[in-house]
Amino acid sequence: MSDPSLALQNAMEAALRSSPALAEAMGGRVRLYTLSPDDRAPFPYIVIGEDQIIDDETECAASSEAFTTVHVWSRVEDDVSASRAQAKTIAGIVRTILNAPLPLAGFVTTEWRFETARHLTDPDQRTAHSVVEHRYLIDPA
Repeated sequence: MSDPSLALQNAMEAALRSSPALAEAMGGRVRLYTLSPDDRAPFPYIVIGEDQIIDDETECAASSEAFTTVHVWSRVEDDVSASRAQAKTIAGIVRTILNAPLPLAGFVTTEWRFETARHLTDPDQRTAHSVVEHRYLIDPA
């Protein structure tokens, strides 16, 4: 059985980058990174973060269960309330976009589900951070 994590990451990136609603919420352009942004990345931005793939093989299929994490970072000047509102808005759009059967190269998404969203304030008391997690059941194509 092959690991679907790269196919899933690519599908997530394509879905997020192609969203007009997400671009609008982010000021006209989707700023998206995988695992770590540039040190001078302008806010707001999204990071496709950690994922976990668990073997879910049965007698009938070589399935995988995938858990994904997307981080949203926002800083609106020094206004933490505005930063939190922006991060929550973007996180809501991310939640909707990724709560779908993503088209995966070499795989089929058979189940998908939004799992959790956490909204945090960073220790600097200016930056908002939202964490959005989804679960997918994936079979080979």
